[in-house]
Amino acid sequence: MSQHKKVIEFFQTACEDRKLQDRLKPPCPPTRQGFASVAKETGYDLDGKDIDDYVRFYQFYEEFQEAIDRHQAGGEPLADWLNQWQKHLQHFDSNPTDDREETIKRFI
Repeated sequence: MSQHKKVIEFFQTACEDRKLQDRLKPPCPPTRQGFASVAKETGYDLDGKDIDDYVRFYQFYEEFQEAIDRHQAGGEPLADWLNQWQKHLQHFDSNPTDDREETIKRFI
């Protein structure tokens, strides 16, 4: 299995596994090293670079932790948030120089 697929499997597992979600929340640092440490502790042979290659932006880590909190409080399902992140990456890939829409969203 490729490292990319292992990262996807790790995050898909996190969407379903409350214990894994709790391990990814603070005091786990919202960094690639923090998430890679949890991945290794739970049996995934991943490092920070593997995870970064998948999530692409450092903001992911903190936002994922916030998404876990919302999910566990009965709000937005974690899998939905993760799918939105992937759509954001696909949009960015299709036109990497057009950040106007994202900039506008941040200030509204």
